[in-house]
Amino acid sequence: MIYRLIYASRARAFRSEDVAGILRQSRDNNAAASITGALCLLDGVYMQYLEGPQAAVERLYSIILADDRHQQVKLLDRGPAPARVFADWSMALLDWDERIRAVFLLHGMPHPLDLYATPSDHAAALFGAIARTPGWVAL
Repeated sequence: MIYRLIYASRARAFRSEDVAGILRQSRDNNAAASITGALCLLDGVYMQYLEGPQAAVERLYSIILADDRHQQVKLLDRGPAPARVFADWSMALLDWDERIRAVFLLHGMPHPLDLYATPSDHAAALFGAIARTPGWVAL
């Protein structure tokens, strides 16, 4: 059984090297833990989808909670998933464009777009929709 966890957090002090570090750590560590997922970043807010064995995903989330690159971590969704959404990626970063913004708006996100305001009951469906949209940089 696959387990998913989706959270949002505010970047403590946004720096491009923080994003590079998160992606590098994900690439180096997630495959060994059988974790896959995706990271969105917009206007200083992260939203991340993690999937894999429950114990491994929860262990990673506890590390994220203690990571000083994140503040105000907000759990959006956690629980079993029927299948992996991001099976081929240890982590992927979303490259924003107007198509991606349209997907978010179609899923009831407020305008102006604020990832931190993602309703918990929409997080999994939203990530499923954007997973099928071009614009991902897979790692």
